[in-house]
Amino acid sequence: MNCNQAELAMMEHMEKTIHPARARDLAQHVLECESCREYYLGFDMALDVLCDEELSTPPPNFTQTIMAQVYKLPAHTPPEPSASPALRILWGLSAIFVGVALLFAFNPDWLSALTEASAAASSILYAMGAVQAFFVDVWEGLAPGYQASNVLAGLSVFNIALIFVVVVGALLLVLQRSEKSFKA
Repeated sequence: MNCNQAELAMMEHMEKTIHPARARDLAQHVLECESCREYYLGFDMALDVLCDEELSTPPPNFTQTIMAQVYKLPAHTPPEPSASPALRILWGLSAIFVGVALLFAFNPDWLSALTEASAAASSILYAMGAVQAFFVDVWEGLAPGYQASNVLAGLSVFNIALIFVVVVGALLLVLQRSEKSFKA
């Protein structure tokens, strides 16, 4: 008998369903194995405590006393959401967008297959190109003379999506901060 079998046999011994031959094997194993012997002695002591009528019988009116204390506790009130429904929806949509962007970033073949198969995907990529052009115009307006178009012209779809995520994330953080200051 190995240690795992001995533990199962100890459970059978506690339930008084152990076969006499298995009980002999358990006794032999417990004599030979120190860790199982310690486990068995602790197990046996716990069983003695559990079987002691004086210790295992609750005092009179135990349930009623405990329930009276439970009823005195204040009722649980769930916390109010920290963000408005609009903010939660924006966070959720941003998370979905980031997930899809990462999916396509690490599987570029899927992106090319999607754009070939779907006119909607091609439209989305065209719109992302328009967003990129908008940011190029904004950048050139902020830093005249700097050729941002040369820098941004080589951006991949992933980089454009990343720019979009950063901008949406920044807007969400500003909205969340303004909402907190409004509540305070």
